[in-house]
Amino acid sequence: MSSYCLLAENAYVKMTYDIQGSLQKDSQVTVSIVLENQSSSFLKSMELNVLDSLNTKLARPEGSSVHDGVPVPFQLPPGISNEAQFVFTIQSIVMAQKLKGTLSFIAKQNGEGSTHEKLDFKLHFSCTSYLITTPCYRTSWRKSVFTTIFLWWSAWAPAPPCTAAPSRATTSACW
Repeated sequence: MSSYCLLAENAYVKMTYDIQGSLQKDSQVTVSIVLENQSSSFLKSMELNVLDSLNTKLARPEGSSVHDGVPVPFQLPPGISNEAQFVFTIQSIVMAQKLKGTLSFIAKQNGEGSTHEKLDFKLHFSCTSYLITTPCYRTSWRKSVFTTIFLWWSAWAPAPPCTAAPSRATTSACW
């Protein structure tokens, strides 16, 4: 079950996102971004750009540079929302990441012309963003729990008795 979090919002657009690990490629995650038009303007020519880090990079179309944005594959009429998915490659999952990004778009007003707008955001990749949930059935859960308990119990040995002569230093450590 996914839970979308607020990414950024202004008078024109509201952005929420969710991150899912990839089952096919363990070095990739998919970021689903829901864009909701909150204005009376028609939003078009939308483009998402995220600054890459050493660890996390936005997958861009072939031939694009790291400074080029990724086009959003739809336009948004007033009051409409739609979802776009963007793929990121990950080098290491042991560190959380915060990537700065910008959604740029043209807001076309009815009969009043158009304006170029942008919305800045920070995309948070926590360490748990890379995890993939898989079902665990009763028999496999029971087997893993009993195996873990058995290994823990079989490695357990009672502590050796305290053989030190009672003194001020050892009375607190030995009973």
